[in-house]
Amino acid sequence: MSSSEGAPRDPQAERRLDDLGPRVASGAVLAVFGLAVTIAGGPWIAGATGAAVVIMSYEWTRMSEPKSLSAAFAFCVVGALGAVMAASWGQYPLAFAIMVGCGIASATRRRGLAPALETAGGVIYIGAPCVLFLALREHQPDGALLILSLFAIIWSADAAAYFGGKLIGGPKLVPNLSPAKTWSGFASGTIAGMAAAAAVAVQIGGPAATWSFVGAVLALVGLFGDLFESLLKRRFGVKDASRVIPGHGGVLDRIDGLMAATVVTATVLAAAPGFWLVLLGRTP
Repeated sequence: MSSSEGAPRDPQAERRLDDLGPRVASGAVLAVFGLAVTIAGGPWIAGATGAAVVIMSYEWTRMSEPKSLSAAFAFCVVGALGAVMAASWGQYPLAFAIMVGCGIASATRRRGLAPALETAGGVIYIGAPCVLFLALREHQPDGALLILSLFAIIWSADAAAYFGGKLIGGPKLVPNLSPAKTWSGFASGTIAGMAAAAAVAVQIGGPAATWSFVGAVLALVGLFGDLFESLLKRRFGVKDASRVIPGHGGVLDRIDGLMAATVVTATVLAAAPGFWLVLLGRTP
């Protein structure tokens, strides 16, 4: 009998392989949809972002307050969705005021500092990246290109981290937090983010070295955003935020890296508005 015939079966590995088809199919559908609404812009991207906010608000409250789901969801969705609506009209200070106000109001229902922070933080955790995402789409010049570049880097890093970890394997990255993640996947994702950013640079005529550096940084940010989501799920004692996306879990599970990269990108551009022009190969 060969060693492969005598090797014990790994039910978890087989289950992951069974999920591969739905994972790829749903990922492709979401990618096409994301590209379409980004290019269309305006009410299309605002509506898609608002729909994502509703689902993520449910996912967050399902994890953090399953016994008070109705009240928690109401505060979360009003705060985050109201902020997205305000952002779609260009009212960004109002958007953040709505988020903070609803977060504080919801926190008064909880006893103890940690539960109050979970409730208030959920509104911000969901709403802020979505508001900043819409702001980046409206960024001048070429806001659509900015979002598409983010997609290219984060999606490439996600895919490479997943398949690199599965094919190469090796030591676990943070076994107590996320047992499936490996150092090989972490390295593969970072390299893929750099390659995707370099490809963007070639297409638009931007500085390839600078783009590659940005790609590496954003890939790492996205991967750490994924780890942070794992930390939250570990705290709440759940495996997935929900099961709304076949093979991926919930919307929060799927776009956690993009959310983190969006916040970092918006922060950098707010601090250094001319940096985007540098990436475009134009003089600030």
